[in-house]
Amino acid sequence: MDPAPPRSQAAPPRPPLGGAVVFASVHHPGVVGRPYLALEAQARPVALALLVVMTVGLAAALQGEAILWPFVTGTALAYALAAAYGQSTLVRTPAEVEVRGPFAAVRSVWSVAGARGRGGLAPVHSARLVHGELLVGLGDYVTTLRREDWPDFDGLVDALRGAAGAGRALAGGAG
Repeated sequence: MDPAPPRSQAAPPRPPLGGAVVFASVHHPGVVGRPYLALEAQARPVALALLVVMTVGLAAALQGEAILWPFVTGTALAYALAAAYGQSTLVRTPAEVEVRGPFAAVRSVWSVAGARGRGGLAPVHSARLVHGELLVGLGDYVTTLRREDWPDFDGLVDALRGAAGAGRALAGGAG
């Protein structure tokens, strides 16, 4: 039984939700659950951290040093830091952008894999290309979306620019 689809394949775009357009990045988890994502994200950092601890421990043991407690402490600390790094990668990596009128939401890999509740839409203030990357002023923050992460990057740029223009039109009409 195949536990999960390969991560290299982007999930198919979701159908529009009440006038919304949803774009999926190459990092979109598809139907993979959070436990599998956490395991996959932590595997390489934990392996590298423990390799370093084992190498240093071996070098110290070959020199006749007492290594038991430094080794135990170093292993626990290395594992905790590597696992935290892997988890933070899931939380920081954009997987999906939903654009609805003058509002949009950028959702991380972790949030997309969790509950499917919608919400968190913020006004799009600006969307501009800078050195091939899309800088999006969204609510109270600015996020960067890279071309290589989005199969329909041009459609994403057009949708976010349209949302920013709609927001400016609404703000101009309110005054």
